[in-house]
Amino acid sequence: MALTNAQYDSLMREYNNKQMRNHQIVIQREEELYRAVPELSRLDDEVSRLSVESIDRLLNGDAAGSAALKEKLGDIRKQRETLIQEHGYPLDYLTPPYDCPLCQDTGFVDGKRCRCFVQASIDLVYSQSHLDDILDQENFDVFSFDYYSKDIVDAKSGRSSLDFAKDAYETAQNFVQNFSTEGGSLLLYGDTGTGKTFLSNCIAKSLLDQGHSVIYFTAFQFFDIFEKDVFQKDEDAMEAHEQIFQCDLLIIDDLGTEFSNSFTTSQLFLCLNERLLRGKSTVISTNLSMKQLREIYSERTSSRIFSNYQPCKLFGDDIRIKKKLSNKS
Repeated sequence: MALTNAQYDSLMREYNNKQMRNHQIVIQREEELYRAVPELSRLDDEVSRLSVESIDRLLNGDAAGSAALKEKLGDIRKQRETLIQEHGYPLDYLTPPYDCPLCQDTGFVDGKRCRCFVQASIDLVYSQSHLDDILDQENFDVFSFDYYSKDIVDAKSGRSSLDFAKDAYETAQNFVQNFSTEGGSLLLYGDTGTGKTFLSNCIAKSLLDQGHSVIYFTAFQFFDIFEKDVFQKDEDAMEAHEQIFQCDLLIIDDLGTEFSNSFTTSQLFLCLNERLLRGKSTVISTNLSMKQLREIYSERTSSRIFSNYQPCKLFGDDIRIKKKLSNKS
């Protein structure tokens, strides 16, 4: 998974906190044991002393003496275990209470990311995607073609609303399946309420579950971050700005609903162009036509989109209105 530097640092701080917590717990338990069983303190001091002496003898060529000390250390450890159990404590009472015994809360096993780190990464990108709540209701498992009619036909192409929906669904599925190897970007456009945002969420859910970093913004949120970063030097906006350029997939929803001006136009070009240069993928949804995109965001921005984004058109009745009417009936 491609984490941003900020995301990686955030996870490592969590692992460091776990290690500090475990260390403190062991110290407190050790003090408790020493109060309950004072003899343990003397035995532990003896173990430390004999361990050092055993190593010294081995380094000085006295293998037999070192072996004898190791045998004595074994006897002392058995005494410790007996005392601990006699006083009602488990033998592993001084073992740190690791959340993940596999990596012992370091996040790594043999230099590779532990499975707990991978899962924590997925959880983190989910929480930072701005989508963690809605994706339970909007994903490919619940996608339905029932809201698209074969009787509503596009005058120019002669194709129905259902035809376009099936094409868009297949394109989205292929996008997800080939994302790790091919990447790419999508432009979802068409009438209001025809499922563009829903399809974007389906894509986001699938890629997040694969462990990719996905960030979702409405157009208003997206440009608000750039404004706060440039003009206010807001720390949260600065971090979000970094994630916008580094995440595996950026979703900009409802492009064209923001207040458009020269600043938004320039920032959109900067973002899309930079992500293309970095080989990063983007999904844009908009109610605007191709002509309107060109008129509002300039020729150079629209050319980036038209040349590098696969277009997916959706049209027909407003699904949200259909759902409301169906719930009332």
